[in-house]
Amino acid sequence: MLAWLAAGLVFCAALGVLAWMLLLPAAAQTRFSAATGGAELRVQGLMGDPFAGRATVTGWTLRASPAPKAPVLARGGASEIVSTRWQAALAADPENGVAVIDSLTLRASELVLAPDSQGRWPLLALGASAGLPYERGGKIGDGPRVRVKLLRLSVDTVVVRDAATGRDTPVRIGWRGEFKDLDHSRPVVAALLAAAAGKTSAH
Repeated sequence: MLAWLAAGLVFCAALGVLAWMLLLPAAAQTRFSAATGGAELRVQGLMGDPFAGRATVTGWTLRASPAPKAPVLARGGASEIVSTRWQAALAADPENGVAVIDSLTLRASELVLAPDSQGRWPLLALGASAGLPYERGGKIGDGPRVRVKLLRLSVDTVVVRDAATGRDTPVRIGWRGEFKDLDHSRPVVAALLAAAAGKTSAH
């Protein structure tokens, strides 16, 4: 009898994990799309542990919208997010305070840090709408709604605007860094643009 009970508990736990893994991408995409005004975040594969609040993706692509020809704003490889209060994070909105992410390990093969034809910075505006304004207090966005306790970021290539030609230019920077208690994107953007400027001047 005890063995059957244990087997039943294991089975129920397995079903719970499977349901979480199946439902989380849809819930996260819906929440992300609503927060960013329609941006699309696609993941190639997902592994998760709901008990630890941990999700790992094998690859991801961020577009301005789901349209087939929508520009790619960022893409990357295996990345991990840990939020012990992930249910609250998925449901968070400006009226319910700040969603806390314990740690985010983000591996980006490409980030687009260049303005569009209207002079707007799509990636920064998208980050602001998702809860990380460009500056504390929010020059872009209404203020922080997300706080990342620890961000580990690695970026292979940054696409920047070439001042001489006016064209968007990919600059391979091979950059890695960490940020603590992050509630706005300015230090991240400053570090990446500085790394791109250093690589450009070296050539």
